[in-house]
Amino acid sequence: MTKKSKSTKERTLTDAQGREYPIKVLQPEIVQKDTVVKKAMEVALKLHERLVEDKHKLLKIIDEYLNKEAGNYNLEWKGNALLVTFDEKYRIEMRLREKIQFGIELQLAKQKIDECIKAWTEGSNDNLKAIVNEAFQVDKRGQIARYRILNLRRYNIKDPIWKDAMALIDKAIYITSTKQYISFSVRDEAGDYHKVVLNFSAL
Repeated sequence: MTKKSKSTKERTLTDAQGREYPIKVLQPEIVQKDTVVKKAMEVALKLHERLVEDKHKLLKIIDEYLNKEAGNYNLEWKGNALLVTFDEKYRIEMRLREKIQFGIELQLAKQKIDECIKAWTEGSNDNLKAIVNEAFQVDKRGQIARYRILNLRRYNIKDPIWKDAMALIDKAIYITSTKQYISFSVRDEAGDYHKVVLNFSAL
């Protein structure tokens, strides 16, 4: 009777450089930590995958409802939405946030604005000049505060050069991405809403 040969492969761990080490030459603490981290990560990755799937399901449910409502008026749904149950216990809020950047037209707009301020009566527009200068200032990362630039368009100034500058600002705006945010809230007995923490925005 022949002896059965052993085919069990020796267990090893691979380091960050791709080198394999037999378990028996490593400290037990290293092996234990590796096992625990891998087991926990397996659960975390499966949970992440399920959250992504569930997020798509939730968005589909809400998008279908909103598009159906808009379709009653031969329209497509665009923009934000606030949905509340009849008893006002549950609330769902959807928001679209656009990320914008400015093109080279922005610097041309600044030149026209400077031209306006220089042409206007000296001393009578010091406040506006300060607002304009602040709007075009950059932060430590060299970025312009977008909301300050966009706020310049609120001023009802009839000067044609100013209007040209505002048109250039409009032309300078580029939407680089649009992200959809969704949040779920439950109202307590005191009437305050508390968010159901899902952190969907990061997915």
